[in-house]
Amino acid sequence: MEIRFAGPDDVVQIKKLWEYCFDDSPEFVNWFFSRRYTSQNTLAVYDGGSVRCALQLLPYEIMLRGHPVKTSYLVGLSTWPQYRGRGDARALIRYALEVMRIRQEWVSILLPFRYDFYRKHGWEICYHHLVYSGDVEMLGPAGKILDDIIPVEKGQIHLMNICYQKFMEAYNGYVVRNEDDWDRLLDDLRIDGGTGYIAIKDSEAVGYVLFEISNRQCKIRELIYTRPEAKGTLMRLIANHYSQVDSIVWNAPPDDITYMDMPDPRGVMYKQPYVMGRIVDVRQALRILKPIREVHLKIQVIDPVLEWNDGVFDLRDVGGTMEVSSCDALPQAVVPVTTLAQLLWGYITPAQAQKQGKLDVRDDRAIEHLESIFTPTVNYVIEDY
Repeated sequence: MEIRFAGPDDVVQIKKLWEYCFDDSPEFVNWFFSRRYTSQNTLAVYDGGSVRCALQLLPYEIMLRGHPVKTSYLVGLSTWPQYRGRGDARALIRYALEVMRIRQEWVSILLPFRYDFYRKHGWEICYHHLVYSGDVEMLGPAGKILDDIIPVEKGQIHLMNICYQKFMEAYNGYVVRNEDDWDRLLDDLRIDGGTGYIAIKDSEAVGYVLFEISNRQCKIRELIYTRPEAKGTLMRLIANHYSQVDSIVWNAPPDDITYMDMPDPRGVMYKQPYVMGRIVDVRQALRILKPIREVHLKIQVIDPVLEWNDGVFDLRDVGGTMEVSSCDALPQAVVPVTTLAQLLWGYITPAQAQKQGKLDVRDDRAIEHLESIFTPTVNYVIEDY
């Protein structure tokens, strides 16, 4: 078994493996391998010249606790059936984490096919959506659209990005989109037969909606707004498709309160776990933290996959900057790397982790320090690859 970056001529093999393992349309697969695939971001397990297992590391930048952070979105992990159960995927994931560390990507994200599989490798749930699912009437009366509405086109990416950036300022862990990200997103929407509209108020873009309609169901991919009236306009626009749509599904931000204005919100919303996060390098990743008061804490991190993360770390606030170093002292708290990722993202609080037995606090004063370091946030990411 050999693990390495894919060669220029391996794309045919890797594409066939993708087609065998995933239920994607031919149009999407062709687009992905012509536009998103690169050999320098593809790792594979080889048996001679044959690909046994492969994955992609798609580069992104996410805003994590106010810092733009480089990351890789791990996608496309796939293995031919005759090689499954031999440890190929485990070895490939480990190699991928080493590559991320070399690239100075201190954290990683992915949308799993099974949460328990990736949890064994150090990832944990760090995002969820509030999913609305019901008939068109759940949004209330269609009413009149008060703003100007223009169809989404690639020439208007700058208008959507202004709305997106302003909307996302309230959240943590979101993708900082560049023009290529927007281009990919709109291509993916087109492949699935989707469309979108931008709301204009006083000659200013104040929101947009991207959606697709299939089998009389409308799936809202993104509903972004900078003014409350823009949200109302875009929701009315969706509701006005009543002649084409029987039901609506919308993956809203986790703090959304649209249900408070619905005619009858019972049975139309639920929490849906979404993207997982992982710390690739504890020492580097924790340096983005900004404690709300002076702290000095020693924590033991348990990481059975990455030896450089497995040990005791000294966390010290120096002039508002977190210094992190390895040490041999007795820890005041012990935490698995999976839970540490959730704390870093602000997805759970130290008190919640302790209550669930995911954080062992051995010094009564430590919990106060932990709470001042790992403050809660609201995480929202829309990208699924």
